[in-house]
Amino acid sequence: MRRKAQAGMPDGPRSAAGYARRLYMAQPSFPAPPSDAELPTTWTSATPPALERASRSAADWLAWLVALAVLVFMAVFGLQAMRWSLAGGWQWLWMLVGLPFFGIFSVLAVLAVVTRLRERRRVRMALEGLSLERGEGFRVGEPLELRLGATVPAAQEGERTVAPERIAMRLMRHRTVDAAGECCCEAVAFREGARGRRVFYACELRAEAGLDAARWSVELHEVPDGSWPPILVAPLRLLPER
Repeated sequence: MRRKAQAGMPDGPRSAAGYARRLYMAQPSFPAPPSDAELPTTWTSATPPALERASRSAADWLAWLVALAVLVFMAVFGLQAMRWSLAGGWQWLWMLVGLPFFGIFSVLAVLAVVTRLRERRRVRMALEGLSLERGEGFRVGEPLELRLGATVPAAQEGERTVAPERIAMRLMRHRTVDAAGECCCEAVAFREGARGRRVFYACELRAEAGLDAARWSVELHEVPDGSWPPILVAPLRLLPER
């Protein structure tokens, strides 16, 4: 008796040819979620930097006062030289010295005062060395603890760098591998005690039991309304249910 062909195996020449065509046919591919090595490590806020009055040390103020005193002295000397020239005779030559001295150094003294009073510096919100701890993986219906560590970058000249007071963390559900994410849970993480320039943010997210998705990810935003691009988008490893 002829043996029946096993399920899934070709039965005859035509079936074999069709099976071969299906085997070597190009299969649809979907973009893989980014790995940890591809995640960004630096971030700068897209909001316009604020301005604040620059704080100066006592030594800086002392140096500025000395320079201002020199400018004022030269301006007063120029004024006095012009007064000497009013005596007439050869003393009118003092006018050649007094007029430029008084004009130049008085203007410089006024500019020094105005510049110091109007001096401002930028307050730039930025982070570097971003590191997001997500545990071993994520289970639907169970809490997911997230902890973000970052470093406040060194300030450049004329600015001050700060870390955001709070960061919104969102649990995103993707119905298909390449579909846009839907927010399932959101929590706001406040800045914890800093160690030097190192800061930390921690919170807990949870997806309702029974939700199904092709993949999961978390998004970190500067503000809860998400009006600016996310700080960080990281994939999650889905663990089997207990």
